[in-house]
Amino acid sequence: MTQHADDLIDAGWAVQWTSPVRGQWTADRHGRAFGAVRRDGNAYVAKRGRRTIGTFRSLDAALDAVEPAGSTSQPARLWTALLVTANVGMLAALAMVASVLLR
Repeated sequence: MTQHADDLIDAGWAVQWTSPVRGQWTADRHGRAFGAVRRDGNAYVAKRGRRTIGTFRSLDAALDAVEPAGSTSQPARLWTALLVTANVGMLAALAMVASVLLR
């Protein structure tokens, strides 16, 4: 039996953006806030934790600076490695049982 890693990835690893106050956005992953963007005149100031990343002309650029593309791939790789290891282990156990029974 195999399972697809995409089906098992916890939705908590995805970044959730909320806007608690007009002109401010908060990045939340797995229940913990890790970044924010706030509008400052015609620009957007991005922060990750307490550190200011920079000032950007567009909201999309500021959001991408807080959460770079592909930053959620690590949990997917972890699940894939875990499932591959489990499947290989099961196949090895089945092969060992089959070899014992066929002797």
